[in-house]
Amino acid sequence: MIVTPIAGTLALLLSRLAKYQKKAEEINAACAAKGLPPALDINLDGEIRFKANTAYQFEGFGAVVGLPPKLSFYVHYKPDSPEHVEVGRFLVPIRFADLVKI
Repeated sequence: MIVTPIAGTLALLLSRLAKYQKKAEEINAACAAKGLPPALDINLDGEIRFKANTAYQFEGFGAVVGLPPKLSFYVHYKPDSPEHVEVGRFLVPIRFADLVKI
């Protein structure tokens, strides 16, 4: 299986967001503050579910080296339409071993 850098980074992001549900809630709160629907649908109790809203684009993945290191990315709502809204930049803590995957 061939994994592109973006797909690998997105897989890493999704696994970290599932682990750090508060970060997903922070992203959804930023969306709500701009009058937008939630970007992520996460339920870790009972029927476990993790879905990203297809109207959003996650891009600009990078690593912020420090203690602890962080995965950096931007969230955009409907990026290719007149309704485009930049939600913002977010940081998710990662392990040093994850930096190799980015």
